[in-house]
Amino acid sequence: MSQAQNTYWDALALAAEADGVVALRRAIYAILEAIDFGAVYFLAPVVADKRVGRMLWNVGFPKEWEKQYNEQHRWHDPLPDIALNRTSGFRWSDAARLTRLEPEQKAYLELIEKTGMGEGIAVHCTAPTARTGFVGIGLPNSPEKINEASVRQVSVAAQLCFQRYCALAASFGAELPDLSQRELDVIRWIGEGKSNAVIADILGISKNSVDSYVKRIFAKLGVSDRTAAAVKAVALGLIAPGKHRKTAGHRPSWST
Repeated sequence: MSQAQNTYWDALALAAEADGVVALRRAIYAILEAIDFGAVYFLAPVVADKRVGRMLWNVGFPKEWEKQYNEQHRWHDPLPDIALNRTSGFRWSDAARLTRLEPEQKAYLELIEKTGMGEGIAVHCTAPTARTGFVGIGLPNSPEKINEASVRQVSVAAQLCFQRYCALAASFGAELPDLSQRELDVIRWIGEGKSNAVIADILGISKNSVDSYVKRIFAKLGVSDRTAAAVKAVALGLIAPGKHRKTAGHRPSWST
């Protein structure tokens, strides 16, 4: 077995043994280095019903792309829907061959190609209790070297990381943190990538109030940053991306 193969399997072992989201993130970077890719994004849940929102987790792609994806392109990305109907991974550049693309989907693929993000591998992933998601691995060091073997290699890594994340999410425990409806509103918009100032404007309250809510949310969820708060809230079923319900609702606050 070559050194490169050893590195790949060692990186997979790190992911399989990760005892938290931070450790899993480190393992993902090790996997990306081993397979010569630079970034990955996760979406969950991914189902045929587009009323169900998709939470984005980005590792390595530009923050500006992440912001635009959350605000504009979430439903124009054709890759998750193509992956949902396939049993194996595929190259991003094969999207037009695999399905009939809508104008907005074509525009999105053209946009990422112009920004140097036009090639990668897309994989649909599953986990116990019918959990389903999407993994897009991009920024390859040598796009021209992507072949069937590398697609299979990426697919194994993507599936392992997705299942490990689901296992970690389950380990958070069954007891839900006692978030108020207003705190659920705030964490919902944090999950959409909104700043405290923007959240204040959306909810019609002061920025100082939002600052206070964010501090309480961090304390109740046991986290120290916005990304970890959003990821944990989704994992616990407290929120889901998608159309936001501004009126009070029952917890967990899944929106349709």
